[in-house]
Order: sequence, then structure tokens, then C-alpha cells
Amino acid sequence: MKIKKSLFLTTALLAVLSGCGNNTDKEKAENPKEEKQVLHLAAESEMDTMDTTISTTNFTPMNNVFEGLVAYDLKGTLVPADAEKMPELSEDGLTYTFTIRKDAKWSNETPVTAADYVFAWQRMVDPANGSGYAYLFSGIVKNAEAILNGDKEVSELGVEALDDKTLKVTLEQPVPYFLDVLTIPCYFPQNQEFVTEQGGNYGLNAENTIYNGPFVLADWNAAKGDSWKYVKNEQYWDKDTVKLDEIETQIVKEVGTGINLYESGQLDSIALSGNFVPQYKDNPDFKTNSKAWIYYIEVNHDVSELKNKNIRKALMLAIDRQSFTDNVLQDGSQPIYGHVPNGLAKNPETGVDFRQDAGDIAQYDVEEAQKAWQEGLKELGTDTISLELTTSDSEDSKKLAEFIQSEYQKNLPGLTINVRQMPDNSRLDNVKKGNYQLATTYWLADFADPINFVERFDTAINRGNYSFEDIDALVEKSNQQFDDKLGRWNTLIETEKVALGEQYVDVPIYQTADAYLEKPYVKDIYRPVFGSRSFKYAYLNNTK
Repeated sequence: MKIKKSLFLTTALLAVLSGCGNNTDKEKAENPKEEKQVLHLAAESEMDTMDTTISTTNFTPMNNVFEGLVAYDLKGTLVPADAEKMPELSEDGLTYTFTIRKDAKWSNETPVTAADYVFAWQRMVDPANGSGYAYLFSGIVKNAEAILNGDKEVSELGVEALDDKTLKVTLEQPVPYFLDVLTIPCYFPQNQEFVTEQGGNYGLNAENTIYNGPFVLADWNAAKGDSWKYVKNEQYWDKDTVKLDEIETQIVKEVGTGINLYESGQLDSIALSGNFVPQYKDNPDFKTNSKAWIYYIEVNHDVSELKNKNIRKALMLAIDRQSFTDNVLQDGSQPIYGHVPNGLAKNPETGVDFRQDAGDIAQYDVEEAQKAWQEGLKELGTDTISLELTTSDSEDSKKLAEFIQSEYQKNLPGLTINVRQMPDNSRLDNVKKGNYQLATTYWLADFADPINFVERFDTAINRGNYSFEDIDALVEKSNQQFDDKLGRWNTLIETEKVALGEQYVDVPIYQTADAYLEKPYVKDIYRPVFGSRSFKYAYLNNTK
């Protein structure tokens, strides 16, 4: 039977006063004090700052000590957070009005106000700050792009505190996925008085930061930063939902070291990678979690051979994706036959996953691939083609490049693939500049909407140097369907089918997964396919 700490102390005190030592022992046995909930985790890298307007990497910590207007619950449903309810939306889809909940507080007991959001968002778009995620405001919040370009003042950003608890946001254009964007830390609030008071020290240690999320940081300093604690935030409006008292975190950069700590009971969960994945895949603690992160082959349509649709179709059909994930990666990754990952978004009416609704667009069909290949060679007036595949020098990228090379040269007679490896930043720079023919590349979601991936087909955004009017028209149509969720959903499905099933603009390969070991007593860590883990709902079942 579990009892509150205060009741236990009262019982113990009465026993001492009455001198009934034996009865006290009996009382303790029958009513044990509730065990403190402490989770032990590893992190792969240090935290440079907890300033949400500066950091571009510390999303898991920031998502657990801060909170925005809305958040995802344990089921992945968007729910009010700092906002007491979902916002009012104007008929033209441009104006959102939020009411901040009355009991929303910072960890120093200061109320969270609408002005905190105005202050933080203006800091985000101030060109002087050079915020890495400022681009997520551009084209979304009114005047953000003009401010970033130096054409308007920061005060002209489309966000306004109508009073302490009412926030008005005006968009540049209707953005159907705006609420999803608000879950990203760059849209979180900051308390102007506290930030200004701390000056250049804000966000550099636990004491120089205040928090409005489920936890606060303790024992952390960016200058040292090899460990820290999350401690339950007693000022958090939803503190009764938070079951963990503390989360002790330490930096573990080597997987082997982490496994030793895990097996000795010093860690409750540890990420796996490389050869450790197949080594531990039969362990009862082994788990995988799909991520909204896909790998695909970027196809440069400026290359004369790749302008040919039949050649591109052959490249789409000639790869056995299932064989690669099952026999080469062996880490829980899954083949993908479209661009939008499994688990990212659900049909607004039926709840069916986008990937299921859209179906498998890409296929593995050697016979059809060879048919298209021969037709393409005929149209080009040749019987051989040599293409260069640019890839990064990581181990997984090397495996992927070698597999692609093998599949293409085996299934498409007359094709030679030459692999060019380089550091990943160099690979990315070459792709951006169009200095490639084929390239292994990847894309991951910033928020839970298919547009993350589908808009990549647009002429203004894609890196394949292609332009198809039908694709551009569909992307624009989806942007205008802010008040027609199902219609927009169907438009996004059609866009992906045209891009990959008719124009064969690139070649999707696989969707990544995180592999990890986790003790069976660890429950309800929220692990979304996109974004960061949340510990708000996590707990230990005390049966270690």
C-alpha cells in the first residue's frame, strides 16, 4: 500500500513520541514509503545552450523543460499546453488567437504571459541574433521573411499580446500545419525580464535559466556539461501528470561503454548502432522505433541521361529495398516506397496512416525495370551508360552506396555506377550546387505533416534541378486548402503519386529506425517518429 510522505512522517513521529518502536517497524512494513522515481539515461552529446532562440541541437532537453502553446500527448495527438484551449481561427485562415492558461508559470513562479511569446519570437527573427531555426518563421508568421532580410523592423512581426493572457498571431498566408510547427522549441516562450537580467549568461547553466515545462534542469553547466539532472517542476501546470521525480543523465559517446553501464544497472536505456544492433537484436530488452527520416537517391535531371523518364523509371524499379534493410542494415529500418514516412501523419477523418492511404508508389520489379531501361537506352541511342553516385563517408552511407551499385549493375545491363565518397558536409554542398549525377541523401521531418516531404518536389525547393508544372500546381493547391483537411490530404497523396509514380523524380530507399535497449520496468517514454522524446508521461513500475 502506498502512502504520501507526509503521512509516513506523521506516523513515525507519533511512534517516537509514544515510544512504540516495535509498532513503528510494523507500520513501516505495512505502509512502505513510496519509492522515489529516478530514471537513468545516456545522452550522446553535450548541451551548448538552453536558449531556444540559439540552439539547433538540444531538442530533447528543451522539449522536457520548456513547453509551447500546444504539444503532443502520449498518443501523438496535438493538445493544448501553455494555451488553455485550441485557438480561435479567423475565416481567412490568417489569424490565430490563443488564450494562455491561468496556471501556466515559470519555475521562478512568474506567470507565463502572451508577452513572453512576443519577446521570444521577435528574438528568433532578429537578424542580429542569427537564429538557426529562424527559417521556420519565414513565409509563415507575417513579416518574418521581410524582417530577416532587413526590410522591416522586428516589432512588425505578426505576433501581438492583446493582454497578459491573450496572444494574437497573424500569418503571411494560410498554413494548414501551423499548429504542428508550434511544437518546435523555436516557438517556445521566454521571459523577457529574466533573459535580460542574465544577459550573455542566459541558458548557459541550470541556475541561469527558468523553465515552464514538466522538468527543470539541475547540476548542469554548458562549460562542463558531461552530466545533468531533470527534476520535476513543481510549478508546472500539469505536474500531477508527471510521475518521475528525477532523470539522471550522463554523456556516453561510445556504444560499448553505454552497454556496459546498461548491463551493470547504471543506465535504464541505451541507444544501439552499428554492429551492436544485430548483436543485441535477440535480447529481450531490444526495441526499435521508426523515425520520420528517409534515405533516397537524389537524381540530377540536368544530366542528359537522367532527363530521360524511362531511365529514371528503371532506376526506381531496380532496387530490392527489403533486402537492404533486412540483410545489410539489420537495425529496424524499413524499406519505403514513397517519400512520406510511416507513422508521420494520419487521415483527418479515418485515422489511417498516410503511407497506407497513399500505398506503395515505388516497386521492386526487375522485369519492368529492364523494359524501361532498354526503351530509355533506345531513345538515347546508346547501349551503355556510366553514372557517378556521390555519397558521404560514413559506414552506413558506404553500405548503401555499395548496395545501390550492386543492384543497378546487376539488374540494368550496360549501366556502370562509379561511387564517389566524401565527408557529409561536402556531399551536401555538392548536391545543393548541382555538382552530382546521382547522390545518396536524406530528409527528416520538422513537424508532423506530409508537406515536410511533399513540398520537396516543388521547383523552388527541390535539388534535382527539375520542374514539373503539374507537381507545382498540386503543392500550391494543398497550401490553399487550409479549411479543407480531407481535400488537402488527398491533394498531398496525389502530389506524391505524380512525382514518384509518373515523373520518377528520385528514388526512395528506406525509413530509418532507432534501435535501443530498455529495461522492462521503464514505461511510457514518448518516442515519436519525428522530433524528440518526452518524459512527461514516463514512469518506473518499481518492480526492478
